Amino acid sequence: MESYSVYIHIPYCKKKCRYCNFLSTAPEVKDIDTYIDAMKSELKLYRPFLSNREIKSIFIGGGTPSLLEPEQLKQIIAAISLSLTIKDNIEITIEANPESISAEKLKAMHNLGINRLSIGLQSFDDNVLKSLGRLHNTDSSFAAIEKARSAGFKNINVDVIYGIPSQDITKELNGIKAVKPEHVSFYYLTIEQGTPLSFDKIFKPLNDDAFQELYLKIHEEMVNTGYEHYEVSNFAKKGFQSVHNMNYWQRGDYLGIGSGAHGFFKTGLPWIGMTAQARYENAYPPSAYTEKVLNNDGKTFPISRVEVLDTDAETLEHIFLSLRTWQGIDTELVKNKTLMKHLTDDGLIKIQDNKLSLTVKGMCVMDGIVTELF
Repeated sequence: MESYSVYIHIPYCKKKCRYCNFLSTAPEVKDIDTYIDAMKSELKLYRPFLSNREIKSIFIGGGTPSLLEPEQLKQIIAAISLSLTIKDNIEITIEANPESISAEKLKAMHNLGINRLSIGLQSFDDNVLKSLGRLHNTDSSFAAIEKARSAGFKNINVDVIYGIPSQDITKELNGIKAVKPEHVSFYYLTIEQGTPLSFDKIFKPLNDDAFQELYLKIHEEMVNTGYEHYEVSNFAKKGFQSVHNMNYWQRGDYLGIGSGAHGFFKTGLPWIGMTAQARYENAYPPSAYTEKVLNNDGKTFPISRVEVLDTDAETLEHIFLSLRTWQGIDTELVKNKTLMKHLTDDGLIKIQDNKLSLTVKGMCVMDGIVTELF
């Protein structure tokens, strides 16, 4: 039976962080209940089209999904189980912020079958957290990990942002060593236009040399600590790679549920009469999404945009996503063989068993390499 992944978007946060340009908003209690009803209706719409396939991973992201009460999360997971087929030993991840998870809530989440927790720690430095507009501090970060372990979570990811002015990356790495997560996502601070951070003159992108030095230090320390650097921004202990994210990077099919959620199917979107491979995006903001789903007796797909991928777009996407991981791509896809040799000699790529992958130095300049080689 063919498998696919499901992404559930919870577009609510207590407060938007200074760097954030994600689709999120502050909720009212009634808004969340109506939103969950809409997602339940949306899930039912897909039942006739996906009954012969099974879900291998579920990712509940946002926003801040951990704002939801356990009963609300129970409704979502139950709706997925009722509408679609779930694979045995499925990976179910929920994103959480330290300030929104109590010991009781974590235990309830674990009892619901959620077996992977992704915590947005972002930093182990209180000054950095304050500059980013985060609502928690370092003490609550350590407490969150401890509570999660006590609740039974054996697969924890932590998010860390780097490239922040005055940040001591050694302090961040020592924090990771102290909490011992199974998985770490290191994200370079991107200053998005229109966010509060974009108006703060202190925050400026690192120059190329400074970025490379920082990236190489993170790589070296994480590998020496026992993590595998299996994707440009991600590190995992053996056996703890993210099933859900690997599905993205390998261009696997995934269903997006909720306002602003994205989905992708190589076999097309038969529910809207499309046979070519395509990705779609759901309506946003949440009010537009719920109105579209709940009107017409819950029979309307809330899709607002569709992108059809032709062969060239498919190939380029495959190359770009595959090169993000250690698995790489087949060398036969490379057009510029001479440049391939030069990049190998420069230590930016490596060739093994007719597979081309980036070295850690190559990961620092990945976009340029893809552009030149293909």
